[in-house]
Amino acid sequence: MWVPRNGARARNVERVTRLVTDRRATQYWDEYGAVIDPFDDMLSLTGPCAGVFLIYGPDAMWEGEMPPEPDYVEDAHAREYNRPHPQFNGRRFADAVRAALSN
Repeated sequence: MWVPRNGARARNVERVTRLVTDRRATQYWDEYGAVIDPFDDMLSLTGPCAGVFLIYGPDAMWEGEMPPEPDYVEDAHAREYNRPHPQFNGRRFADAVRAALSN
C-alpha cells in the first residue's frame, strides 16, 4: 500500500510499483490515507512509515476496524525509531516471500 506521506503523490510511486511483477501481489495507492491509521496502530509505527513490508496469505481478510495481522513484517526504519519489527533485509524478506508463495 502506498500512501501520501512525506509529500508523496501517486506519480511518485508509479515507477516503483512496477518492481513487483508477480500477478499474485497487489499494490494499492491510498489517496486519502484512509487505511494508514489502523496500520500505524497495529504495527506501532512512529516516525516515517516508508519501507514497512508486509506479507499476507491468501486467506487474509480485513474484518472490522483493524487490518488483519500480517504473516510477516519487516521495517526499514525499525532500528532508527526503535520499532518492534525486524529491520528490513532484502534477502531475508525475499526468502520469506518465496516461502509464503510455496505454501
